[in-house]
Amino acid sequence: MPIYRITVNFTKVTSGQRIDKGLYVDIQTYTLSNPILTEKKKVADAFRFQRGVDIEKMGALNCACLTAKRIG
Repeated sequence: MPIYRITVNFTKVTSGQRIDKGLYVDIQTYTLSNPILTEKKKVADAFRFQRGVDIEKMGALNCACLTAKRIG
């Protein structure tokens, strides 16, 4: 099962929350495709539980704001 590191591309402040450039979470998936596009719920939950920010509410759950890199 591949492990992806999802990284924030730029600092964004919206809805009383802040994400900084370089902030990342690691998630494990069952597919080899980009998890930002295919597993949005898992990516959003990872940011919510690991970093305490709701990127869905911020409107940052897209490929413009996030980058996925396979690390394992």
